[in-house]
Amino acid sequence: MRNKLNITVLKKIEEVFGNFEIGQVFGSGNPVYLRFGYWKQVDVKKLNEILNPINEVVEDEWDDDECGWQYSYKLI
Repeated sequence: MRNKLNITVLKKIEEVFGNFEIGQVFGSGNPVYLRFGYWKQVDVKKLNEILNPINEVVEDEWDDDECGWQYSYKLI
């Protein structure tokens, strides 16, 4: 895992995709993830273009019974 984000990269992500949060998964290696809005889906190809060569992201999705589809983007 590379995870060397800096403020310039974070501002670019916000400029392109809007408000987002950075979190960390509990367990399974504790990967860092990005979440946009209320778990909305974004263009993973464009996100990877912004983050490379610093990081690569993988879209993680799940269907919540109460809220519908939710998306996050794990940094690998």
